[in-house]
Amino acid sequence: MRKLFVAIILASTVLIAGCSGEVEKIAENVDVDGLKDKAVEIVGDRLEETEQVQILKEYYSYIEQRMDEDKIINFLKENVDSLDEFRVDEMLFQLENHLYAQGYDTKGVLQKLAPHVQHASDEFKSYFRIWNKEVENETTDGERINIPAEEILERALQIESHMESYPEGKTRTRLEDLYDTYMSLAIQGLGNQYVYAQEGKSEIRDDILQLYEETIRENPNTRTARILQEYLDEIEKDEMKLDGENALYFYDNLERIIENMK
Repeated sequence: MRKLFVAIILASTVLIAGCSGEVEKIAENVDVDGLKDKAVEIVGDRLEETEQVQILKEYYSYIEQRMDEDKIINFLKENVDSLDEFRVDEMLFQLENHLYAQGYDTKGVLQKLAPHVQHASDEFKSYFRIWNKEVENETTDGERINIPAEEILERALQIESHMESYPEGKTRTRLEDLYDTYMSLAIQGLGNQYVYAQEGKSEIRDDILQLYEETIRENPNTRTARILQEYLDEIEKDEMKLDGENALYFYDNLERIIENMK
């Protein structure tokens, strides 16, 4: 039986890369120099460097102690205007981790983050938009795919563009699993590639083949295009049948193929 690569956890919108059940104990390990390098300009009524770091330490202590979420969020609300955007990012990331650890799903987490995203960096805003699009219109409910393959690929390309814009950003690892899931859904559905086959046949549908070819042509040099091209190369060996030896090998190794295309 082929390994189902799709992260079904997406169906309940609780998927997120990099989150663990334990909240990191980082109160004593604030990267002051790293944050200082990023925070190029402190403007308006923002606090001095040392004061901002002290606020972060206090905030992290609340997270570490797993205090009531209302207290954590109120502390964030009271101080967010006084911090530079990169420190706001730090606070939002930690709140995000904390809420997942408390059992919130992605929709609930985004609702808690939303009022403060305006104070965050462009990277975090982009990251938030990507997840918010998924929450507003879920790709799958775990039993069927709810959006067309074209939109799935558009979402994958949006993530790829984000990661190219912020290659060293903290959101990259948090989006890798979502990208992998989108690519898997766009190629083999929920582990049943025949969702993209001609009715009553095993050959790929003409509209899906055209979609893949257009995506490759219109997005050259992208990871998404390379994955799709390799897929088409393999099924072509099987006369475009989705149950041929080469196609089945591709599905079985899709996770590795996506990883190798980075």
